[in-house]
Amino acid sequence: MNWRLETGLLAGVLCALLIPFSGHAADAASWDLFGYSIGDQYPFNDTTRIAVRGTQPSRLNRIVAQAPVKPDDIGQVLLITTPVSHTILKIGVQQPFASEEAARAFAGKYLRLFSAKYPGAEADLEVIGRRGRIRFSQEYELVMTLLEGSQVKGTDEPWVIELLYQAQPDSPTAGDLSILLDKEIDVMELRGQDTRGL
Repeated sequence: MNWRLETGLLAGVLCALLIPFSGHAADAASWDLFGYSIGDQYPFNDTTRIAVRGTQPSRLNRIVAQAPVKPDDIGQVLLITTPVSHTILKIGVQQPFASEEAARAFAGKYLRLFSAKYPGAEADLEVIGRRGRIRFSQEYELVMTLLEGSQVKGTDEPWVIELLYQAQPDSPTAGDLSILLDKEIDVMELRGQDTRGL
């Protein structure tokens, strides 16, 4: 065997060992959507745009994602994060529309696309009663809601489709994230802190 072939094989083996093994790629069935993952800490810095700063009691921040991976017809991606560590709790979109028909067409398109990409997911394919849902796994789901524009800050359009990717409410992931949020709220509100003389 010549040295170039041996070197190439060795490099391939080393690369394979350095790449962490995963049974499947990160996707909506596991924790990832639009290039962000639920449970990751968002890299908060001076250029981070906060769409809505959290207030009591939840103190959740709504951050405009700086580098989302998304189709062209989706506007900005919003990340709902905890107040201290900026851990991502939900990944969302609030897409405005001039008409209810256009909003429903957008919602139907994405419910069908998600259903086709994740054929094992449980899906309600129509936005009936203004809400649709795709359950990708026992842990994660996407809730799609048709809202009147007056219910959404920052839009002048009469209709908005909201997509919220989240841990299912009764899942272990949702429980862990809830515990983290409670701890961060305690820190923000100085619960359990000795503040005598301050």
